[in-house]
Amino acid sequence: MNYLGLDLAGVSTRPTGVCTINQKLRVTCSVVHSDAEILSIVRRSGTKVVAIDAPLALPLGRHCLGEHCRGRSHFRACDLVLRKMGIRFFPITLGPMRALTSRGMQLLKQIRRLHVQVIETYPGAAQDLLGIPRKQYGLGALQESLKKMGCSGDILTRSLTGDELDAINCALVAKQFGEGRYLAIGDPSEIMMILPRIYKAATKP
Repeated sequence: MNYLGLDLAGVSTRPTGVCTINQKLRVTCSVVHSDAEILSIVRRSGTKVVAIDAPLALPLGRHCLGEHCRGRSHFRACDLVLRKMGIRFFPITLGPMRALTSRGMQLLKQIRRLHVQVIETYPGAAQDLLGIPRKQYGLGALQESLKKMGCSGDILTRSLTGDELDAINCALVAKQFGEGRYLAIGDPSEIMMILPRIYKAATKP
């Protein structure tokens, strides 16, 4: 079984990181641009779960990202949980996030037509929960951390881009979701954000 992660760009002129991961944590990474390229990789991968780093739903009560919805909520339930957890994120109505949200929601529909399950994730939150650095703090440090987690394949043979590294985190979440080991936050009437479930070791009395 393969799983797939996408670090989606808001527009097709910017790079989207893609990662396919197998049961042994062997990763195959690439950078693409168009929706057609993304859909082609999804088809070829044979995956049943795709985890996307992009908002895939609007807040309850908001029907669009247009100006006439200005008085509507800027935050979804999953966003508010992230805030309570102390995890930094960008609201979906902030500048470039509008384009990313729009593209993510359209891609969600297209991938579902391939009979593939799509989940929303956030690699920044996943990295915070796993105790590894975000890409802003150094690509080398993030790549080394993912190696220590057991990832092999492309991550051992070349320096990966930030988009590819975030795609690996998305793919790891997709794998955990497929195996039933994950944390889901939010409101199902909007969307549930899927993150790694961290198990704490039991302490002795």
